[in-house]
Amino acid sequence: MSSRIAVLMTTTCLLLAAFAALSSAKDCTITSVGLPPLNDLGAGSYLGLQGGLYPGGVNTRPSAHESAGLALARSIVPLDTLGNPDWTNGSIVVVSIGMSNTNQEFGALIPKVQADPLRHPRVRLINCAQGGMDAKWSANPTSAYWDTVTNRLRRAGSSPAQVQVIWMKHATAGPRGTWNAAVDTFATLIASSVRNAHDRLPNAKLMYLTSRVYAGYAAGVGLNPEPYAHGGGFAMKRVIESQINGVDSLEYDPANGPVEAPWLAWGPYLWADGLTPRADGLTWPCDALVDDGTHPSTSGRDKIANALLAFLQTDATTTPWYLASSWLDVAPQASRPALHATPNPARQSVQLAFAPRLGATGLRIHDAAGRLVRALEIAPGASRSDWDLRDANGAPVRSGVYWARLTDTATTPARLLLVQR
Repeated sequence: MSSRIAVLMTTTCLLLAAFAALSSAKDCTITSVGLPPLNDLGAGSYLGLQGGLYPGGVNTRPSAHESAGLALARSIVPLDTLGNPDWTNGSIVVVSIGMSNTNQEFGALIPKVQADPLRHPRVRLINCAQGGMDAKWSANPTSAYWDTVTNRLRRAGSSPAQVQVIWMKHATAGPRGTWNAAVDTFATLIASSVRNAHDRLPNAKLMYLTSRVYAGYAAGVGLNPEPYAHGGGFAMKRVIESQINGVDSLEYDPANGPVEAPWLAWGPYLWADGLTPRADGLTWPCDALVDDGTHPSTSGRDKIANALLAFLQTDATTTPWYLASSWLDVAPQASRPALHATPNPARQSVQLAFAPRLGATGLRIHDAAGRLVRALEIAPGASRSDWDLRDANGAPVRSGVYWARLTDTATTPARLLLVQR
């Protein structure tokens, strides 16, 4: 690292410390700043920029971009530390990239994922977000930020070649100028960070972006106060939109030229106007943040971690590699689950698919206490059975955990089912 870069990074750290000192208290009376959430704005605009998470003012991915993401998601398999497929001992490594907030929130997510019965055991999370390092650090390809990412992976027994999925949540410390100018600057930093992530983590196929939560409670200058936290969502949208539109050197498809970035999409969009509910009901109470009004409290970290966990469990581009029940069609025969449940969690019915088994005559559904709930017959040679989420008396079962097991002479592992009413 050159002396000039070292001086720049040292100066940045000092500025971060200074801004933190200036933002040592929060004002819980600022329950709204009157700004529109990006996902509620739709086709409308704010200061000349259209709302919606994706182009055209919509909150859903364009069909072509969705299809590309699905294809990449379905190509993800466990890798060894050299980046080679390894179904026996390999891992699907998911990392975080971002600043202190990201580090705290991803840290809260990891134990939730480890305890998640829906997760495939080959999925592994490694926290590479770093306190005191905002987007200016990750936007610099030669900064110590990326060396730390490599070191954390190696200390965890992984490597840069093993990473296939990235969650990036970022901000800039002490932004200045107009809202539009700050959006422009931040978008440039994020685009550079995305390209650097590809260079350092070359097997990363999917990258999900998330912007800041509400920062209206931050008093003083603040690390990333309003309206800049609000504008961060528009900057993230611009980067994703640039990739969809094929501009700004963010190509992910080798068929269209040199690959310069992972496939990009929104992770959870978290900004809401304080206590003013979004259309989906999201709010940010003051106690979700610590005394600086910027970093999440224990409840705030838990709230974001829960949103991330729900995203992993339900998004179309995460379920093919995250859910154990989604691996029937992609895993080698020896690695396939005995039962494949779709959807899982289920709300109205669930399809249970399996390889035809000699001697299998039915499926038995048990509740979490082991009590038999329903016995389903299987026709000879059949490879699937449907359960309508009703018990033997025809009554709908309650929300909760259930187990399905094939009835045959062999010992068949059970498949966990979640029912959500």
